[in-house]
This record gives sequence, C-alpha cells and structure tokens, in this order.
Amino acid sequence: RATLLMVPSLAVRLGATGEAVGWAFLGLDGTVMSLHVEEPYRRLGLGKAIVSKLMREHLKDYGLDGLGAADVWVENKKSQGLCYAIGGKPNWIVSWGILDLESVQNIKL
Repeated sequence: RATLLMVPSLAVRLGATGEAVGWAFLGLDGTVMSLHVEEPYRRLGLGKAIVSKLMREHLKDYGLDGLGAADVWVENKKSQGLCYAIGGKPNWIVSWGILDLESVQNIKL
C-alpha cells in the first residue's frame, strides 16, 4: 500500500458513483507496474487512454529520453496488444530461474 501511494497513478471513475473502473500505476523505475480495467469497460480504449496519459505526464520524472516500458508475460497477448497500440515494441525477453539455496549451500567456489 505504501509503495502504491508514492508512485504515479491514474484512475477512471464513473461520474455518478465515483466507482473506479480502470487504473494504472508506474513503478519506481518508470515501468507500467499495473494496469486494470473492469470487465464491462474493456475494449473501449480506457486502458490505452490511462497508460498513455500516465506515461505522457510522468515519464519525464524518470529521465529525459521519454522512453517507457512494461513487463508483459510472453503469453499475455492482450497486454502485448495494448503495448503495440500505444506504439510499444518488444525489446528483450527475460527468463527467470529458481535457485534453491539450500541445495547449493555446500558448493565450494
């Protein structure tokens, strides 16, 4: 909660009730950390609008190059589509591994 309160964010709320129907956060490094649009409001362009506005207004706070990023799972085609729609392109693929420290504690380097 404390981290979310200190990073740039943007929400779209319904005028009548104030209910949030879409929101996004930029991470401490300027990447799109989280984007969510409630199901009934998807495919209306809200996600693109939220992320575009958030990045336009806050990327300057992270550097002068104007570049932003989002970490998107390789199989998350919807998020990839949104990134393409706002002008993004894949730049690198990261693979993660799990190292069990208990099993390697006796290895001598």
